[in-house]
Parts: sequence; structure tokens; C-alpha cells
Amino acid sequence: MATPNLKLTMLGTTGSGKTTFLLGMYNTMTVGVQGYFLYTADPDEGVDLEEAWDQLIEQGELPPPTAENQSKRYQFVFNHGFDTLVTVEWLDYRGGAMMDKASAADAAELREQLAASDSIYLVFDGARLAPWLNKKASIQDVQKWLRIGRMTQLLQHATQDRISRGLPLPSLVVVITKADLLAGQDREVGDALQTIIDNLQILVPAAYVKDVTTLLCPVQVGNFGPKTPLQVDVSDIDPMGLHRPMVFSLMHRLTEGLHGHEDQLSRQRADQSAADQQIAALNQGFGAYFRSRKIARLQDTSTSYAAAIVNQERQFQHDQSLIARLAAELEGHPIIRNGEVEL
Repeated sequence: MATPNLKLTMLGTTGSGKTTFLLGMYNTMTVGVQGYFLYTADPDEGVDLEEAWDQLIEQGELPPPTAENQSKRYQFVFNHGFDTLVTVEWLDYRGGAMMDKASAADAAELREQLAASDSIYLVFDGARLAPWLNKKASIQDVQKWLRIGRMTQLLQHATQDRISRGLPLPSLVVVITKADLLAGQDREVGDALQTIIDNLQILVPAAYVKDVTTLLCPVQVGNFGPKTPLQVDVSDIDPMGLHRPMVFSLMHRLTEGLHGHEDQLSRQRADQSAADQQIAALNQGFGAYFRSRKIARLQDTSTSYAAAIVNQERQFQHDQSLIARLAAELEGHPIIRNGEVEL
């Protein structure tokens, strides 16, 4: 079977950590996590990402924000062991593009990518959530700082476009960057995440829409403090959770695909049954001898259906097993399906 392609897009404000998250995610997964690996289809792009990571872990230099008109499209390959699970198309763009008018070139590119995206990441800066967690800002303040209203508008346009083309709704990941900043006085990161999930339906109502599946996932590249400079202490680098958003996106894509496998199996079984019934009918009576060529052709057809069914069942079982392994990697992370929270 052809390798499926997964399109991912991130929405987030300038400085929210989208590029740093991408860089940390890639370099975490090139080494491998729980048997999962990632590499670039273009080896030169992989070298660029590795060099940027080396600058961080050796010199403490964080990547600069994506500059205007310098959005970058990456093609990744996501493997389990040496088996390719999916190819991934990822667009890294400047945060300001989210707020631009549709006439701007990179804003138009972003909207086009969103409409084609199988999974959309809403990137929330942990530094913007901290004042609310400390009861020094309202949830409305956070919505304004994170531009959640604008994110929701873009999501509405993208999902309406997909619905009009008969495509499934994208999965969502609420990626909380700089997760170390969620901790506070007498509050662990886990306590902060519970507060966020308790209020997520107010904070991001789009995450609770019918037929939408959403993951809440904290991530961090390091413990850099509330005012992250371009230069950090390399001893503070401490990657956490960077691979999980992509694991979730793949799990959701495969889960959606199971329905297609079931529909195809049902059609193939019906076609085989129809062929077998025709064979049985042609074999009746004295004229069966004169219908032998037609019967032979139908038997070949039935045999080909049987082989296709075996292959489809094998793929179905493989995907079910892989989904279970991916789900285990996300254990303990809140997933919202059809407005209901699963832990």
C-alpha cells in the first residue's frame, strides 16, 4: 500500500516557540523515542536542522523567529524501526502571518496549508498562561494574548473548506510550550495542567466541537525561565514531550483510516459473495459444461477478491496494533473526543 502523507500546520503568536519546538522535536526524534524515528526527505534540510540544534546545545543560541517572507516547508519521514509509517509535510511560518490580511503572500500560504491539513497545532506560550494561573490575569486576557479568537476564525475557514470537499475534520493539538513556566509557588506543572484542562472548554471552545479530537500536550526544550533570551545556559536544556504531538497526529490519522479499511473490506466481501453466487448458479443443470469458461473467469475473480481481503485484513490488524502502541505513548495526556475528556 502507498505510504500515507500527513500535513501538519502550527498556529501561534510571534515568540510562542513554534520554531524552537520544531527544532527540538526533530532532533529528539532523529535519535529515536520508543522505537520511533524521524528524518528529512531532503538530507540537506536535515543538516540545517542539526546544525541549528548544535548551536543550541553547544553555544546556547536559540533559533531566531521565522523572518517575514521566509516560511519554510519541510518533508519528513516518520518510521517505527525501519518501517515507514507516514510522510509528513510541515510548514514553518512567521507568527505574524496568522494576523495578516488574506492578501499577504505568506498569510495566503498559511490559509491554503490549513485547509489541506490533517492535524493543526494550536501553540500556546506557557509564559502567557502563567499570569492567569497565578490569578493575576483573566482567562479573557489569555485569549487575547494568545490570539485564540484569530486561531478559531482560521480553523473555521479551514474546516468549512474540508467539509465542502468531503474531507474529515483535522485533529487538534493544544501544544503548551515552555511548560516549565507553568509551575509556581505551591504549584507543580501537573497541578497547572489540571487547571488548564478544567478550563479548556472556556479557553478554547473549538477543542470541544463535535467530531473533533484534541490532545492537550505540554512540551519544553529547557528550563529557561520567564524571560527567555536568545542566549541560554546549555545546562538548562531539558527536552520533554516534544515527540508526542506527532505521535498523536499519526494515531488519529490511522484511526480515521480504519473506517476506510472496514468499508473496503465490506465491499470486497460483498463482491466475492456475488461472484460465488454466480458460480453456484452457473454450475446448476446440464448446461454447466458449456458455461465452464465463464465459471473459470468468475472463479479467478473470486480468488482475487479473497487475496485482496486477506491483504486488507492484514493491514487492518497492523494498524490496530500500531494505534494501540501509539496510544500507550500518550497515556496520561488528556484527549477530548466529541466534547468529552478522556484521561
